[in-house]
Amino acid sequence: MIIVSLDLGTSGCKGYLIDSEGRILLSAKVGYETYFSPGNTVEQNPIDWVNAALRCLKLLCKKDHVKKDVKGICVDATVGTLVPIKRWGVAALNKVPLYSDMRALEEAEFIRERFGESFVYQRTGNPLTPVPTLLKMIWYKRHKPKVYEEIGKFVFHKDFVVESLVEENTPCTDYSDASATMAYDIRRREWVDEILEETGISKDKMVEVKESTEIVGELRRDIAEDLGIKRIPVTVGAGDCAATLYGAGAIEDSTGDIYLGTAPEVDLTLETLMLDPKLRVPVRCHSLKSQWYSSATTISGYSINWLLNKILKNTKLRSMEHTVEFLNKKCDTVPAGSEGLLYLPYIIGERSPLLDPIARAAFIGLDINHGIEHLYKAVLEGISFALRENHEVYINDMGVKIRYLAFCGGGATNLQLRKMVASNLKVKGVLLENPIDCAALGSTMLFLKSIRFYKDLKEAKSVMVKAIGKEVSDKKLVKTYDEYYPIYRESYSRLKDIFAKLRRYRT
Repeated sequence: MIIVSLDLGTSGCKGYLIDSEGRILLSAKVGYETYFSPGNTVEQNPIDWVNAALRCLKLLCKKDHVKKDVKGICVDATVGTLVPIKRWGVAALNKVPLYSDMRALEEAEFIRERFGESFVYQRTGNPLTPVPTLLKMIWYKRHKPKVYEEIGKFVFHKDFVVESLVEENTPCTDYSDASATMAYDIRRREWVDEILEETGISKDKMVEVKESTEIVGELRRDIAEDLGIKRIPVTVGAGDCAATLYGAGAIEDSTGDIYLGTAPEVDLTLETLMLDPKLRVPVRCHSLKSQWYSSATTISGYSINWLLNKILKNTKLRSMEHTVEFLNKKCDTVPAGSEGLLYLPYIIGERSPLLDPIARAAFIGLDINHGIEHLYKAVLEGISFALRENHEVYINDMGVKIRYLAFCGGGATNLQLRKMVASNLKVKGVLLENPIDCAALGSTMLFLKSIRFYKDLKEAKSVMVKAIGKEVSDKKLVKTYDEYYPIYRESYSRLKDIFAKLRRYRT
């Protein structure tokens, strides 16, 4: 049995043919553009997602001998990416705000004044930042009232792609995306009327919320005919964080993953609702009714893309085929601590645990002897410090006794970064056979559960999730990073007011 799994990330759609034993038979990737604009705006075109998904399907279904075994399609995508639609499958805008979009600063203050941080967090699990999609709904109502009036429903990244794959139906989403809005009760699993009424967002614009395993419909006839396959079922799908946890083997309480990608994070599956007493870490409903998950997310991974695309763009180094591999080798010549160079990785602000959209990146201690290898190593160390800060929230403030952590995401293949993170967190991180593909594997596990191929995720994990070793901390690195980490934290505290003052000079 073969399942098509579509994983819609920040940079593109990755499509997979995955069999019922977790083997990746074929994969394809089609990229799409991200648009950065003044005012903390980060957007993408939802039609680009659909076109990328259809292109992936075309590439995956080329071979006739596998077509007959394809039994279904599942989709996962970035959590917290809002898509206002006019009607089924028709977006109200040609560019929509990504999860990392931080435009809704005034809207966040509006919520703070009306409800207070504690009420919102205790009820919805969302810290008060510009990230939750409710705030972007309010932003459209305030700044684009004509567009707001044309909006029929608010859906999210994966939902819009699913709508484009199946015949017209009733718009819906899953628990993970609904609970990222700041308008969904994570205990009762229902929309919070009080919040919607006070913010002026019509409840009629909110969609039905379902388990990720429910089937939305069958693949559209025209798409199936074009691909040369049967009209197979398509499920509701899951947010990428939720799917990644399952695909990384974190299916039980207090087990999680260390995701190393554009938005590095430490995520945990929870069977008992646990909240951060200091209101900093998002806690959301998981894909299945019986669970929640916490997502201590940074956006520090953007720093690597910035370094490669802006600093190295016009250099000979940037044109090298294996730039990151080259830089990692150069890093071996640089001692831990980057010879006195420290990097704060807030290139577009920061999420957990700082909750500071105004913060910005900074190299501290830069001198004439530092080269590109020092800059690169300092960036990796900055990312590992940001993850350490979140890990400490779980241990010291939330009292979670973490039993399992697996490395996943593109950065999980980077030995330098993995070792830094393991040494900062002082953990034995599980290494997986397919660390880059955890979201797709998790979605496939959910799909196979939905058609009762596996009775539960425990059975699916025993077959589909394959561990190949562990990454352990290095004593020398632990000593150095224990000395550097307090300086990292103090640097942000000292620069916080400076970042706020500099904001007025940005275009």
